[in-house]
Amino acid sequence: MQVQVKAAFYQCFGGINFMEADFNVLDFKTLITQHLGSRSHQAVYSYADVIKHLLLMFAIGGDVLDDLNTLQAQLHDHPYLSICSPDTVEYVCNQLKTVTRCQLTDKGVQHHINEHEGFNKLLAVISVAGATLTTKEAYTLDYDGHILENTKQDNACNYRHTCSYYPVVCSINKLPVYMQNRNGNTPESYEHLGIVQQAIAHCRALQLKVVKFRADACCYEHKTLQWLEANNVLYYIRADMNAGLRIALEDEPEWKPAMLGYRQVEVCSITEQLFGCKEPERRIVAYRYKVAGQLSIEDGSGGYRYYAIVTNDQQSSAQHCIAFYNQRGCEGEHHFKELDHDFGWNKLPFDNLATNTIYMYMTVVAYLLFNVFKMRYAKRCSFVRTEMRLKNFILHFVTLTAKWIKTGRQHILKLFTHKDYSAVWGT
Repeated sequence: MQVQVKAAFYQCFGGINFMEADFNVLDFKTLITQHLGSRSHQAVYSYADVIKHLLLMFAIGGDVLDDLNTLQAQLHDHPYLSICSPDTVEYVCNQLKTVTRCQLTDKGVQHHINEHEGFNKLLAVISVAGATLTTKEAYTLDYDGHILENTKQDNACNYRHTCSYYPVVCSINKLPVYMQNRNGNTPESYEHLGIVQQAIAHCRALQLKVVKFRADACCYEHKTLQWLEANNVLYYIRADMNAGLRIALEDEPEWKPAMLGYRQVEVCSITEQLFGCKEPERRIVAYRYKVAGQLSIEDGSGGYRYYAIVTNDQQSSAQHCIAFYNQRGCEGEHHFKELDHDFGWNKLPFDNLATNTIYMYMTVVAYLLFNVFKMRYAKRCSFVRTEMRLKNFILHFVTLTAKWIKTGRQHILKLFTHKDYSAVWGT
């Protein structure tokens, strides 16, 4: 193999030039400034600049703050753009961080909670401004927690007996609209109703129609069901399999065969009084299947394993309600995989909960912006699809040999590719 080396600089990730230009055209800087405020006049980089640089860093495959130096090297010939240093990100996170609330329970357990009101209002605004969420559609709000294992000095032991943070996120179509970070010993059920109320309030303030709600058993609480019913929200929540409910399901004679995914099950729909309250009975939809092999103490008589969901949806069939609830595995949880592996959640850079929370918020905003850009480019370029993960997007769109040249008193981006990028030139 003969090799010829030419001493000239070319960008390897030329596609990020279009993302940087699109960021300015869509005027996200104004939205970010409105919700987070402004830095001092002496500061070279605004909050919007730092978030944009993080997005571009992830868009070249970076996953730690030191990769900003690689981004600087890749864009050193850009005529208008200067990339901030990793230290600047740390300064910004320290400027924006809020005091961590420490709450002591009756049992002497300390819960550490941190959130930022400006960021929480910004999340839904970004999606609406980028048209990934619209006021014309009706949406389902998903609530879920995520164990974020780390070795930080202020982490805590979770129910899996590992050290972690335990953030909770409310999302719509995998797009986070509210986030709160907690320490590992704080379960996702802790103060969940307040989070759900604030998330729905922020969405409705933007005229987003939240008509359905899904969550696992962490939200199985009397006050939560009452509030959702009073606010005309259809809920689908995993029910705790207590002794009373198990007996009612075992005594139910009308089980119907059904297919859930690739599994043959039996489904039924019953009504039960829950939480020991003398209130109108609520609907329980359940399914069961025969357990193969060794039975556990949780398995009912007859060798069946039971799962139940409480819902106020009186119109849909039991099978439809169960299938809709099970979709939260894709729509209400998979964004955690992308945040972990594509946007740096599994490599938090700082040593305390408050500063890392701001970094997590900024990466969530970068994730939302990535979805905005991906949707826009998918409408214009045949080689971009809306279902792409970041790695696939980098391979097909961002990886592009390019070079900035100056001719006729103008700066021109010169591309070396057979792909047609002309549809995004004007963005």
